[in-house]
Amino acid sequence: MDTPSLASTQKAAGYGSLPAGSRITLHTLREKKQRGEPIAMLTAYDYPSAKILAAAGVDLLLVGDSAATVLLGAPSTTAATFDFLLTLTAAVRRGAPDVFLMADMPFASYPDIPTAVATAARFIREAGADAVKFEMDLRHTEMTRALAAAGICTCAHVGLLPQRANLQGGYVAQGRTPAEAQRIAETATALANAGAHLLLLEAVPDEVTAAVKKTTDIPILGCGAGPSADGHVVVLHDMLGFFPRTPRFVERYGEVPAAIESAARQYVGAVRSHAYPAPHHQYHMKSPRPAE
Repeated sequence: MDTPSLASTQKAAGYGSLPAGSRITLHTLREKKQRGEPIAMLTAYDYPSAKILAAAGVDLLLVGDSAATVLLGAPSTTAATFDFLLTLTAAVRRGAPDVFLMADMPFASYPDIPTAVATAARFIREAGADAVKFEMDLRHTEMTRALAAAGICTCAHVGLLPQRANLQGGYVAQGRTPAEAQRIAETATALANAGAHLLLLEAVPDEVTAAVKKTTDIPILGCGAGPSADGHVVVLHDMLGFFPRTPRFVERYGEVPAAIESAARQYVGAVRSHAYPAPHHQYHMKSPRPAE
């Protein structure tokens, strides 16, 4: 008897999924690009959020090292560890078995080619990721070739690199001078030619994205990279209003913290007024059985 697939098992359990036969793959993303259909991408870090985002029709979910800042309150993304992101990636996969899932390689986790390949493979083998994202520059060209040779779907992240923000002058836009724009465009093109399957451009002018788009046919994902990108990603918690300040490219589509605070205040009030727990919240002793 055939062993049920992970996806079929998750669907049977009621996890968030797309209609039968609609699993999003790299081929799906390439077809979207060819048709000029924008790719909708968000970050996700947990099972319930992933389930909701899958039901909303998101094409691609990223388990980003941004989890360090938005979930843990760390000052930078460098606080995210591999084991932490591996656990989160597996949770997101359970919540969204049919969505294309990308995992972030954390800070200092790919110092050399063998380590990069072995670590990335764990995201795919153990957590069910479809692709792995690396913050890269021209020094990673051979690493990109090795990852492609190993069969690992790789997204090369260029432009603003959060893991190297201290070296780039902080979280500031990149490629705003002709020389910087040319450097970023050449880097992205070289990594695409070396075998990267996807590109992610962060915090660069649209002119940079448009220049890269002319040199490669792989999907280009933009994070504050202008309308020329084939898809767009923002941090979920920024979009939902969790922080008073957000990057200029983020539109706030919700005010979730206010809803959470409102519900919590109602709960606190109910507890303090003895309205909670009410009789219907309680367990009761079973009636004794009558004697024989």
